Amino acid sequence: MNHINNNKRLWRRWLSLGVCAALILPLISDGWNTAWAEPSKASVEQRVLRIGSLWSGEDDSFFRQQFTDMYELQHPEIKLEIIPAIDTNDLRYNNTSSDASSDNLENIRAIMGGDKPVDVIVGDSALVKSLVDHNLVQSLEPLIARDQYDLSNMAPTMLNGVRELGRGSLFALAPIFSSSALFYNKEIFDAAGVGYPTDKMTWNELFTLADKVTKKSSNKETRIYGFSMNRYLSDPFWDMQSYVAPLELTMYDNKGQHMTVNTTQWNQAWTTYSQLVKKQIVPELNGLDFAGTEGNAYSPIQGDLFLTGKAAMVVGEYGYLNELAGVARNAAKIKNYSPIKWGVVTVPTFQEKPDVAIGTWLGNMMAISSMATNKEDAWDLIKFVNSNEVAKIKAHNKSELTSRKDYITAQTPSVNLEAFYTLKPLPATDPLLISLQMQKPGISRISDVGRQLFIDVYQGKKTVENALKAWEKQGNTMLDTLKKDPTVYFDSIGE
Repeated sequence: MNHINNNKRLWRRWLSLGVCAALILPLISDGWNTAWAEPSKASVEQRVLRIGSLWSGEDDSFFRQQFTDMYELQHPEIKLEIIPAIDTNDLRYNNTSSDASSDNLENIRAIMGGDKPVDVIVGDSALVKSLVDHNLVQSLEPLIARDQYDLSNMAPTMLNGVRELGRGSLFALAPIFSSSALFYNKEIFDAAGVGYPTDKMTWNELFTLADKVTKKSSNKETRIYGFSMNRYLSDPFWDMQSYVAPLELTMYDNKGQHMTVNTTQWNQAWTTYSQLVKKQIVPELNGLDFAGTEGNAYSPIQGDLFLTGKAAMVVGEYGYLNELAGVARNAAKIKNYSPIKWGVVTVPTFQEKPDVAIGTWLGNMMAISSMATNKEDAWDLIKFVNSNEVAKIKAHNKSELTSRKDYITAQTPSVNLEAFYTLKPLPATDPLLISLQMQKPGISRISDVGRQLFIDVYQGKKTVENALKAWEKQGNTMLDTLKKDPTVYFDSIGE
C-alpha cells in the first residue's frame, strides 16, 4: 500500500515538473531568440539627428525628459545628440574669460556649420526671430502642407506668436508655452455693485473698474486694492515695467549710446501707474500689507492678496488655477477662512497694441536649420514633439500650457480657459539689447536709478517730468562711463 502511495506521489511530482517545464521552456526559448537578436539590432545603422541649443552642460537629462526621450524610445534607428552653443560647464569651471560671444546669434551660428552641423535648433522668441531674419532656418509651411499636419487644435497664443516671429509664416513650433490671465473676486464686485471684468478689456477700462472696487483705508485689515499686478509682495516700479512691456519701451538705445526715457509714452506710463499707487488702487511696496499680524499662527494663504480678499483683481499664471483649487478643497482646514468665488478673463491690452498680453511668452521652440543635413528626421521630431499624443502626456504638468488646446484643463469646472490661450505673447526682445546686457552687466543699474526716482514720484517728492529728466541725465552719465570701461558696475547709484 505504501508502495502504491509512493508511486502516486512520484507521479504527481513528475507531472508538476512537466507542467513547469512546459511553461518555462517557451520563455527560455524566447530569451535565447532575444539574446541572439540583440546583435542584429545593434548592427542596424543609426541616423544621427543633432539638436542645437543656446545653453547646456554635461547633464542634458532634463531637456531629454522634456522633449526627446519618448521620441528615442519609438525610434531606435535615430541617435539624438544635444549640441550646446555655450557649454555651461566651461562658464562654471573656467577661471579665464569664456570664448562665448555676447551675440547669441553668433554663438548659434558656430554650431550650424562645420562637419557636424545641427539639424534642429531650440530657442526662445528672440533667437528664433534672429534666425528667421538672417534666413538661417527654413519655413515649415511646405512640410505642413505636404504631410497635411493638423494644426486645427493648436492654441492661438502659440500659433500666432510664432507667425509674428516669421512675418506671417511658421518657421518653428512650440509644444508648450507660458501664459497669464486676470483673476477677479466676484464677491468684492458684488458688494460694490460693479459688473465683472470681461475678456479683451483695455488697460484704461481695467483701471476705471479697479477704482470702483477699491476700498481705501489706513487700516490694512479693511483695505482692498482694486488691482495688483502680482498676488504677492511686489515693487510698483517693476509692476509698471510689466504693464508697459507690450509697448516695447526701452530705457536706452540698442547700442548703449543714449537714454530713451524722456518721452511722451514713458511720461504717460509713469503718470498712470504712480497715480494708481497714490490712490491705493494698486499696492505700494509695503510689507505690512502682506505680512500677518505678529504672533498669528502660520496660514497657507498668508501673503496672497487675492486669496485673503485684499485685491479685487490680480494677474496670475496658469498654475494659479491649481493653487485656487487646492485652497478650496482644504478651506475647512484653514482657520477663519471661507473660499472665495472667482472668475478669470484675458489680461488687459493696450489699444495701440491689441491682443498682446503681458505675462505670456514662448520658449523652447523647435526650428529646422537651413544648413541641416538630416531635414526629414528633423521635421519628424518636430511633428512628434508637437503631436496630440505628446500633448496628452504634457498636460499632466499643470504649470505649463500644452500648445494643443484640447488638452488644456483645470481642476475647477467652468473655468474660462480660453483666457490663457487667446491673446498673443509679448514681442521678442531686441537681441542687440540682450548682447548689450551681456557685454556691460553694469547697465542693469540704470533701472535701479529709475526705480528710486519712481518711488520719489509716487511719494510726492518729484514730478514725473523732473524724474524722467533726472533719469535721462544720470543714465547718460552711466552710459558714457560704460563706453570707456564696460566692466564698471556702479556700486553707488545716488544722484
